[in-house]
Amino acid sequence: MKITPIFSMVNFVDDAHFRRVWRHPKKTITKKQQAWVHYMLSVWGRVNRGDDSPAGAINVIGRLMIRSHWSEDKANQIERVVMRLYEEDGLRGDVLYQKARELVIPQSSFSNIIALAKESDDAAFVERVMIKTLHRESPVRDVAIRRYCDCNNTQDIARRIQHHTGADIQYCRKRVVWCENVLDAEMFYAMKRELEKEIPEIAS
Repeated sequence: MKITPIFSMVNFVDDAHFRRVWRHPKKTITKKQQAWVHYMLSVWGRVNRGDDSPAGAINVIGRLMIRSHWSEDKANQIERVVMRLYEEDGLRGDVLYQKARELVIPQSSFSNIIALAKESDDAAFVERVMIKTLHRESPVRDVAIRRYCDCNNTQDIARRIQHHTGADIQYCRKRVVWCENVLDAEMFYAMKRELEKEIPEIAS
């Protein structure tokens, strides 16, 4: 079995030790921000031979948040509208996305919303940010590839580490979760910074 960066995670005593060695300060993001990050990573993974599962309400929420103002009120509005259409009206997939978009991004408010980019453009954007943010030998980058390009879940990755190292499965799983948490927060703030450079209105 090829030795890859994720296997090194068994050498870290705790999350603080891991973050200190790889210089990942503790950062937090909201569930809504996490939904956006997961959607963007799913787009990146799919374009790079991954596959995001059938679009549900969370993916639609993330999709609508792409390149919009980072306002908590806007995020709350998107979530409320999507969940109402999903739960009460039974809308799914592209129908859900189109209807929700009509409601939360009306034509009159386009000056406040950045137009959605094509998926290939968003995938290229994620790739560019990831290269700048995560070292190619980083276990966090390794987890990103396994999760979003190879379609492995947390437990799949933990089992692979266990098989290679012989460590306890829960011990391995905990370390995968550390990487996933760092991935979400680092990519959120890195993508946000890049968008603010490209589109100053987002920072206003």
